[in-house]
Amino acid sequence: MRTSYAPGRICLVGEHNDWAGGYALTVPMDRGVHVQIEEGQFRAHAWFEGREHVWSGQGAPGIFNLIPAVFEVLGQPLTGSIGIRGDLPAGRGFSSSAAVCVALVRALQPDASAPEAAELAYRAERLTGSACGRMDPLACAWNVPLSLRFHGEAVVVEPISGRCALAVGVFPTPRDTRGILTTLSVHHAGDVSLRDWSALARVGAVRGALEGFGVQAMHAATALRDHDLRAVGGSMNTCQEIYEEELVPEFPELRAPGLARAVRSLRSSGALGAKFTGAGGEGSVIGLYPPGEAEPGVRALDAMGLQSFAVEVHGAV
Repeated sequence: MRTSYAPGRICLVGEHNDWAGGYALTVPMDRGVHVQIEEGQFRAHAWFEGREHVWSGQGAPGIFNLIPAVFEVLGQPLTGSIGIRGDLPAGRGFSSSAAVCVALVRALQPDASAPEAAELAYRAERLTGSACGRMDPLACAWNVPLSLRFHGEAVVVEPISGRCALAVGVFPTPRDTRGILTTLSVHHAGDVSLRDWSALARVGAVRGALEGFGVQAMHAATALRDHDLRAVGGSMNTCQEIYEEELVPEFPELRAPGLARAVRSLRSSGALGAKFTGAGGEGSVIGLYPPGEAEPGVRALDAMGLQSFAVEVHGAV
């Protein structure tokens, strides 16, 4: 029997810069995905969010489409009894798909280094038709805070030592990640009519916002390395302001009044910083606290009716 584990990840600062180019700062979660593989006839079980799903190889619904993709990338026949168990909210920006791929890679190829496991997981997820970038598998494979710099296909990875706590809130309905990414990527690339002045304004808004996210990711990485959580929180707050003041006015699909209320509630509860995480919209929200001090934020999010929990980040390099 082979077992493995990969954590979920939170993008602390620097959303979208894996595909747009620039800096991002990620931290691992103390929630993730466990994989167990036993020899025998092929069968797959998955337990996520209290639900069990079984797949015997006909079609590849939902999360199960990741399994044959990983086996194909590794050049191995699809065989064995595979169990996948995760406690990550799906579709909320915590990289549950990347965590599944990394955990499967590590179960099947336990000697793979973090960079190797991340690259194999990335290739597998792309095989399924996902437009994912390299941020998620890298963060899940390294399992420490990472400062990432993206330039085309090249990525500079810098592990960082740092500790913090996060209050995490998950909204009831998943946001339209694919729609948000498509809209932002089209405008970032400038694929609009040069005579459409409104569209050109949106191009400028996206490019300016993502550049701002990248600059704040650089500042936050230095601050986390220096154990200056107040400065990390300041960068998070600046990113939320960029989101609300530059992106939301131009893109109605990004309007998220519940997110804005949650951010204010977290700051009132003592958060050093609070912002959206993931693609944007009302998917998930995070608040930053010193280690062991996130419970006031969790209670504040609970009071709003969100699925809420604390994440303790212990990064040692």
